[in-house]
Amino acid sequence: MLIQPANLRRVLLAAATVAAGAWQTAGAVGTAANTSIANQATVSYSVGGNAQTPIPSSPTGNSTPGGGAPTSFVVDNRIDLTVTELSGTNTPVTPGQLNQVTAFTVTNTGNGPQGYQLTPTNLAGGAVFGNTDNTDVANLRVFVDSNGNSTYDAGVDTATAIDTLAADAGVVVFIVSDVPVTATNGQFANVQLAARAAVPGTAGATLAAETAGADTPGAVDTVFGDAARDATEVAADQYAISSAALTVAKTSAVVQDPHNGATNPKAIPGAFVEYGIAISNTGAAPATGIQITDPLPANTAFRAGAYNGAASDVSITVGAGPASFCVAEAGGADTNADGCYRTATDLVVGAPALTTVNVGAGGNVTVRFQVTIN
Repeated sequence: MLIQPANLRRVLLAAATVAAGAWQTAGAVGTAANTSIANQATVSYSVGGNAQTPIPSSPTGNSTPGGGAPTSFVVDNRIDLTVTELSGTNTPVTPGQLNQVTAFTVTNTGNGPQGYQLTPTNLAGGAVFGNTDNTDVANLRVFVDSNGNSTYDAGVDTATAIDTLAADAGVVVFIVSDVPVTATNGQFANVQLAARAAVPGTAGATLAAETAGADTPGAVDTVFGDAARDATEVAADQYAISSAALTVAKTSAVVQDPHNGATNPKAIPGAFVEYGIAISNTGAAPATGIQITDPLPANTAFRAGAYNGAASDVSITVGAGPASFCVAEAGGADTNADGCYRTATDLVVGAPALTTVNVGAGGNVTVRFQVTIN
């Protein structure tokens, strides 16, 4: 059949219209995986100046007016994701703390539902928030936020993988770990969360696989759309360790002797010697529950009533503040509950006498008592 030039222009215009429509559909961003896209072209024409019945297309070819079938394909699964640290800052912790939490968001930026396998690890070196990793946390675990409150709820958030996450949806994931008691002030422990795409509905147990070879007609193929083409993304967070850093200094000074009194006294029998125990904290966390145990030296006797007009045995000064006092009764028990007592060999000073010396960063306390040289 010979198509006249005028009719040829009509055929070409119809074909161009079909092609333009197909391009717009295929280029739409975010079309869900397994979406069927179908269309059908129609050719209209004339013979001898008489319009003929249009002929629709079909995938295998059609010459029957009114017949034919749409040409269709299904959208493949493009796997992509992001993992981001949630808070924008590190997590302050102290040595020995358990179940400390850092948080991340895993977002499905692909075009279909996806599961994810989650893996927490300690980072070796490298900087996070400008701080270089120089220690590790212990007992790393990972949990998925189950109720959407972005807060780790022990016993509630128990899933350790993302079973199914809808396209364009995100979920908070927690790394939970323990801080070693040996960690020191100013150390940083950097951790990493890795999320690897898995088959949805498998609780992260079955990893997703990319389809090899040419596109499979009528089937949903899988394409890894992340930059590394491994269906894995990572993000880092950090524990910042704050601890007390105590320095203890003990001094002695002769304050009085039987011959010179308080003027240039000497360490002779019968002289009074004052011990000072100074505790300072140069760390970033307060020191709590301080207790001093000091063995009374041989050839001396504890001097009761050395302070506060002979009413108290021990003087306690916090920083530059005024002194407080306590009575260190003998017998090995704090019978007056002031925090001071003596055993047969030791002086013990603790709570509540030292309640006020939960020494904060830069804080200090000095405890003084006296003995008599035998």
